[in-house]
Amino acid sequence: MLPRAWVGRSLQGMSPVERRQLVELQVVVTRPIIGGVVFSGAVILMMAGLFEWSGLAPGIGYPWWMTLLAALGTGVCAFAIGQAEDWRMQLALSLVGTLLVGVFLSLPTPGETGQLAIRNSLFQLLPIALLALLARRPGALCVIAVMVGLAAARVLMHGAPATGSALYWLYTATTICFGLMLKGYRMDFAIAAFQMRNRLRLQAVTDGLTGLINREGWNREAAATYMSAHESARALSFAFFDIDHFKVVNDTHGHDAGDQVLQALGRILRARTDRECISARLGGEEFVVLFAGRTPVQVEELVREVRGEFEREVAAFKVTVSAGVAHRQPAEPMDQHLRRTDIALYEAKRAGRDRLVVSDLPAPATA
Repeated sequence: MLPRAWVGRSLQGMSPVERRQLVELQVVVTRPIIGGVVFSGAVILMMAGLFEWSGLAPGIGYPWWMTLLAALGTGVCAFAIGQAEDWRMQLALSLVGTLLVGVFLSLPTPGETGQLAIRNSLFQLLPIALLALLARRPGALCVIAVMVGLAAARVLMHGAPATGSALYWLYTATTICFGLMLKGYRMDFAIAAFQMRNRLRLQAVTDGLTGLINREGWNREAAATYMSAHESARALSFAFFDIDHFKVVNDTHGHDAGDQVLQALGRILRARTDRECISARLGGEEFVVLFAGRTPVQVEELVREVRGEFEREVAAFKVTVSAGVAHRQPAEPMDQHLRRTDIALYEAKRAGRDRLVVSDLPAPATA
């Protein structure tokens, strides 16, 4: 078994979802490169056929025009790879192109052995590159099977080479190992780039002070989560939180104290909401939570718990928080649902703050 360092040890620290995303991304990114590799094989095969036709190089038993037809077929495979959307079709075309190049470049007909060592070395460049580029394990296994199958066919048709079968198979195994080693290094680089992209994306949608997602992150995630919950017939609720007299905290205790108050509410929301919820700081002292899959009673109880825990944690600053909650009504669109929640928060503020108001009426129609 190859050392993990050769085959992408960084995969061990990734979740199944991240692995799937990484593989799917690599399939898309490497598709034109794989097509280019197969096209390079077509060019090599075409040059070999032209050399045979002009007498610059001996053939290996195939008519020169047949070699050129094989080169044309390989070129068609290369073009089709660039158009293929499904990775299975991409793999099949890559294998067909590899077989055409392998047979007409490095598998002589019985009784022919013209410059076999050089031809075989030229051919091995193709599967080495494919091993390094193919993202899915079945692809690598299929390429290895093609390499071993062609190597065995040469031995069966022409016997062991003059150097002996041991060195011949060592050469084949070394070629495979070298391709897998390049695959491991490429995979590590791809993982590092993927993780860096994810970190940058997370930073772009995360509020640095509270650790919750920011307004941009909310705009990206809330609509998709809302639609998914609606399609699966799960209950949906919104809750707005607004820290009362927050400006007074900043003016009286300083901005560091204000930051502590914001961090306290963010920390409580992160601790009390799960993966079915989306918590965000929309800006200033305003926070929002989307609850999916929780009953109205559960949502209202959690909001009360958040308010109570927050007020206990920031008691030194004598700060309270107002909240507005709205539960989704049948066929209610997300924007109207949010508007009702905002109205509920406004009612909590107007009624004296430090309270929870639950909306039970539809939002007024907009003009």
